[in-house]
Amino acid sequence: MIDGKKSKLIGKQLEKVIRGKVGKLHWDLYRLSMAWTSVAGKRAAAHTRPAWIRKDVLWVYVSSSAWMQELGYMKPEILDRANDCLCSVVLVDIRWLQQPADDISFQAVELKVPDRVIAPEKEEYFLQMSKTVADADCQRALFKLWQTFQKKMHMQSG
Repeated sequence: MIDGKKSKLIGKQLEKVIRGKVGKLHWDLYRLSMAWTSVAGKRAAAHTRPAWIRKDVLWVYVSSSAWMQELGYMKPEILDRANDCLCSVVLVDIRWLQQPADDISFQAVELKVPDRVIAPEKEEYFLQMSKTVADADCQRALFKLWQTFQKKMHMQSG
């Protein structure tokens, strides 16, 4: 069994690796998206979705102009809670965008990224590296995580 301190260290290392692959700003947007219900509140989150961060401004898709107006009153609180989630940027403003007509669903969005083919020699290399982990269950979990990340990684070519 892994003690709490070691599992925190592993979590930090995984975060660093993933942030290094997709970039700090994309990682922050991902973290913010995962916490959006607590950042915006349950009612507002049902009608909004973080779109992107450009410079120090968060752009948020909104389902209607009525919600844009309502969110204007909530902006200071949302901005404070959003900044609490972020690591690499401090937001100074939030701007609202009407949700594009071809993307009307604010329900859970499943991204359909086609699986990439992993070169067998890369799999074998990582499998050998993972054998340095003493616990066999941890080895398998680490390999499975790496495999899934490699299959879904679309930000990088190759």
